Amino acid sequence: MKIPKGKWISGFWPMIFMSFSTGSVYCWTLFREDIALHAPAFTPFLLTLCFMLALFFLGMTAAFGGKLVERSVKRASLYTFIFFTAGWLITAIGVQIGSPLVAVIGFGPVQGIGLGLGYLTPVKTLMMWFDDRKGFAAGLAIAAFGLAGLIGNPIIGFLLQTFTVYQAFYILTGLYGVLCFVAYVIIDRPPLKPYEAAARTLSIKEVVFKPKFAFLWVVLFINIAAGLALMSHEQQIYIMLGLDENLNRALIVLFCTLTAGGGNLVGRLIMASSQDKTNKKHLPYYVMSIASIAICLLAVGIGGLHYLSSFGIIFVVQFFFGAGFACLPEILNQQYGMKQLATIQGYMLTAWAIAALVGPQIATMILDITPRPLGETSSTLNFLYLTLAGMFVVQLGFLLLFERACKKEPPEHITSDAA
Repeated sequence: MKIPKGKWISGFWPMIFMSFSTGSVYCWTLFREDIALHAPAFTPFLLTLCFMLALFFLGMTAAFGGKLVERSVKRASLYTFIFFTAGWLITAIGVQIGSPLVAVIGFGPVQGIGLGLGYLTPVKTLMMWFDDRKGFAAGLAIAAFGLAGLIGNPIIGFLLQTFTVYQAFYILTGLYGVLCFVAYVIIDRPPLKPYEAAARTLSIKEVVFKPKFAFLWVVLFINIAAGLALMSHEQQIYIMLGLDENLNRALIVLFCTLTAGGGNLVGRLIMASSQDKTNKKHLPYYVMSIASIAICLLAVGIGGLHYLSSFGIIFVVQFFFGAGFACLPEILNQQYGMKQLATIQGYMLTAWAIAALVGPQIATMILDITPRPLGETSSTLNFLYLTLAGMFVVQLGFLLLFERACKKEPPEHITSDAA
């Protein structure tokens, strides 16, 4: 049977299915305690390593897989299905038999390859279908990646209460596998517009080795590293502040759902959609940097003494963490055009790969490794928030450098959007 094409069938629904599945990587924090209880061989370091490697391979696969996405969205979708589903299956086996090595390989390199291709594929596809509202389309595609937190966290919470942790992994493997396969079957995209197809092809040297790319890379790197520092240890922060991981499990799941799902998702939609109303596509990044500095300093001022205040702080940081991703495609479109958007976005997502190695370790060093006297939880969290505030100050400085570089280096293409 021939599947009809259109922006909803070929663009919107495959994006929802694929992004919802691959976005489940953000739900890892809910598995940590259950995995450690099932198999003591999974130390906090190894559990963090699984998350770090998944995002590292996401970024590195995106860096080298962009050209595949440009050539064939179908093939990229097929590889997403194969590697992502295989990664979850291998992780389930590793958790069941109590082997950190198997789980790290499954959740890290194998799943990470699927994550990288599955992240890039829907973005350009949806922007091409919704050509008159590219900012909204990019925000929608990347918001769906955060949708896994909003919908997936309650599902995972239910599964972990009903089944063993490895059984939950097997069930989710089947669910995500079906969704990714359906996305592969129905996804398609329209051809580039003539002026976009006629744009000059840029070499990696012409893109990567330019100041404006480097400055924007640092802005994104700091945004991701700070966001992952909180996301990877969110459940632990609530437990440090007095919530019992068993008695208050539903409340912890709710908080993680609202921050990783609600804040992350809403930030992506609102901030990316705002780009359609301005010719300066990087303006939302100023809001992102300044608001993140303010909320972290506020956290230090009030001491982060209560889990409700920490929830609000994490919510805001995650709001702008999602916004950083969602606003990136339109910034790149303005500077480099649609023709190589997936390729150049892949280059930029190496920032995600490196931040995945740095961000969670920042929180690990402060919360897990640094000696903490009894009753000094607030000072430990204050140090974490102060560290993040300093990172966001540096981010703002590099954003100013990026804007200055853009004035000296005009866009590398000529399009109606950049005119």
